Amino acid sequence: MIRFIVVLISIATLWPTAVTMGDQPVDDKQTPIRVRSNGFPKTAFEYAKLVEPDLGVPPTVNLDEAVEIPLYVKGVQRYGNLGRTCDNPSFLGKDTVSGSTLQRYEGRTADGEPLPNVIWISFARNSSSRFDAVVGSVQMIGYNQESGATAFFESCDRIEPWVKLDKETLRMRGTLPGIEDQNGFNEAFRTPGAVQCVQCHQADPFITNDFINAAKIPGTDETVVPKLDADSPYYVIGGENWDMRTVFVDGNRCFECHRVGMTTMTMFMQNGWNPNQHMPPDDPGRLKEDLSQLLQVWRKGPDNFKGADWIIPPARGEQRKLVEADYPNKASFNNPGRSFDGNAKQNKGRFEDRVDDRQLSDVQRQEIRQLLKDVDDVDTRKEFEDWFEKMGMDESALRKLRAISNGKDAK
Repeated sequence: MIRFIVVLISIATLWPTAVTMGDQPVDDKQTPIRVRSNGFPKTAFEYAKLVEPDLGVPPTVNLDEAVEIPLYVKGVQRYGNLGRTCDNPSFLGKDTVSGSTLQRYEGRTADGEPLPNVIWISFARNSSSRFDAVVGSVQMIGYNQESGATAFFESCDRIEPWVKLDKETLRMRGTLPGIEDQNGFNEAFRTPGAVQCVQCHQADPFITNDFINAAKIPGTDETVVPKLDADSPYYVIGGENWDMRTVFVDGNRCFECHRVGMTTMTMFMQNGWNPNQHMPPDDPGRLKEDLSQLLQVWRKGPDNFKGADWIIPPARGEQRKLVEADYPNKASFNNPGRSFDGNAKQNKGRFEDRVDDRQLSDVQRQEIRQLLKDVDDVDTRKEFEDWFEKMGMDESALRKLRAISNGKDAK
């Protein structure tokens, strides 16, 4: 049975019954949710309304009640910027700093009724070098364990209005606006943009490693972030056109307990993580040959190996499915041989040789550059620029930019 750290207060008025548009109050239940061409509403409040039937209402994140992620050096808890030398670094390619927190919340309806199959996880990631200059983010992930429905909320970059740091330990503290404060909630959180969250959250909604798993529910040995398995359902509300594929190899023991997101794994490997020193947890290194086979499949592609396939996870009561070459939602980050940062050709756990944009013509690349200049929203433009820097240009991005230019985004 899942034990919850926090039970949200049952407040019938938690979900506003009306929103104000101009000077006229409008019945919120009658107001259509405006969805952009990428499948997601523009505002976090509208996204919360979209996911409510599957996930209830998002929790109000109180970092003071969250569990701090402990960092260790030779088994002793330490504080501050520990670089990459601690026992449990984040493996995200940046320094690991103390003070990050995790929290698990029980799902609730707007009327405060419990949703036993729904959990929410908040993750406050600290990257600050000084206690008086907050650098970091706060994320929320809602997950329905029965259907697989998932929602991703990411804070804005400027979290100082709500988050402070302890001077000695850099622990993040403070409370972010909840949905009862519509304007504040929209100011604090964003909805997914051009970059697909499943680029990292590929195998299932929650990324886990020694850094994340160090946070335990107080008084237990249970991790705050739940551990899912190979049959756990998963789909993203609003992300119907996202690339949900992962590699599967029949008979490979790496898949006995869970799915494997190759872009996530290679990101960790690029930053010093050695799977054979960690997996499987009960006997690290025992599956060395299986790992070698898996990496070989990823280099050359499942189509070139007997027994290797692309699969999409179970979802909405349906079993996992094999998908073929005509899968319509292919994304550039999920090409065989690529690592998280868009590189190819693995060598000793690292990937080299940048993959170029030869799938697009010179005319198409020029069109992308021009369309990008015409994007009025600064945040959207930056998301595309960050994506191109990491992954290169592709036809999916070109289609999205054309849709924006043609005015297909809901106003």
